[in-house]
Amino acid sequence: MKNTILSRRIFIVLAFVAFSLGTVPFARAQDAAAGIEQAMTPAEFKAAGLDKLSGAELAKLNAWLQGYREQAEKKAAMRESRVRLQLVVSRIDGAWNGAGYGDIITLEDGTRWKLANKGDRFGGQADRPAVAITKSVFGWKMRVSRIAEFYVEPVK
Repeated sequence: MKNTILSRRIFIVLAFVAFSLGTVPFARAQDAAAGIEQAMTPAEFKAAGLDKLSGAELAKLNAWLQGYREQAEKKAAMRESRVRLQLVVSRIDGAWNGAGYGDIITLEDGTRWKLANKGDRFGGQADRPAVAITKSVFGWKMRVSRIAEFYVEPVK
């Protein structure tokens, strides 16, 4: 009997949590589309003098705020994409038979990289070895799995 009561309570708690989590994105979407009158308390709205605006003026302010939010989201997305570009993880498209200065290495993701330092020569053999490319203050550095590490430049 105690097990069934406990099971029911656990089920109710889990159902409540699942329902709550499902409504969070919906609530956030409503907040993003809401005007300034929903974002502020009535006291803040009045203290800012916004209660004196006409309906048309308030609509213009809300439209400007929506545009500002969209620009901020675009900037954040661009910043995130730049951060993601700081690391490339892929495989060499084909066999690795060594590389020297000026050689172009093509990866399976379609990007192409050229060895950057004169005099560099790296041997070894592998079929489609994994690579990781990171960007540092000194430039792009490619690490070929268990073979070599060297500086590269992206080929456009």
